[in-house]
Amino acid sequence: MLFNLPGGDPSSASATGASADAVTLTLTRPATAQSSTLRRTATVATRVLRMDGGAMARFVAVGEQATDVIFSTPLGCVVAERLHAVPSQDGAVVLADSVPDVLATAGDRAGGGADEPEVLTFTGRVDMLWTGTPPPSTGFTIVDTVPGADVRSLFAEMEKEADAHSGPAGLPPSLLDQPLLRLTSKHEAGIIEVPGRVVAAVGALGLAAEPKQAEAAAYDLVRISTTGSWIRMDALFGTVYMPRPGGLARIPSPN
Repeated sequence: MLFNLPGGDPSSASATGASADAVTLTLTRPATAQSSTLRRTATVATRVLRMDGGAMARFVAVGEQATDVIFSTPLGCVVAERLHAVPSQDGAVVLADSVPDVLATAGDRAGGGADEPEVLTFTGRVDMLWTGTPPPSTGFTIVDTVPGADVRSLFAEMEKEADAHSGPAGLPPSLLDQPLLRLTSKHEAGIIEVPGRVVAAVGALGLAAEPKQAEAAAYDLVRISTTGSWIRMDALFGTVYMPRPGGLARIPSPN
């Protein structure tokens, strides 16, 4: 189920503020070798666009061999998927509507030779529309790790509540803002609360889906970590970042 959220009309996507400049990702591992990751990221992008037709994707370099594709969402958080690739410009932002087709077809493309790396091209450049800086790649302190099944159970309860109480505008804000996970940390005082909107992102985008391969079951976990400005949830199939109340982190608002 994908929730009916404000800003979810796909017709709201537009190229307003976009330039004609293209952004490229040069794959550092052949597309055929990371085809499942490319297809999964394409699926996540499609689901994000169903929530917000004007969603954006930001390409953030991680070291010299990888890129996090960070998607804006209307849930007060951003979602990251990691690819083996390097961007033509670190931090470049595009409208996400071009992302699913480019990534979904990449695994079927013939790879070039050693001197001809595979390059994926995205259009609809909108760097100025992304509010704030992306989450840091380091500096997080682990708070706790919970079973993926527990997160799926919380999301299933949210779906039941959504079916019973959602109106034309989507999920009630009280359900999205309600703390569903309350954790304590050895490294800081107070309670760390993970609200329904983050659980909704993890569940609706399939980031904590039950693994199909038996050997992956041991990794069916969701790790929660924090900095002074961010809460991070690492699931088996992606990562969610939410600004902490009172922190300095800023993320885009729905278009």
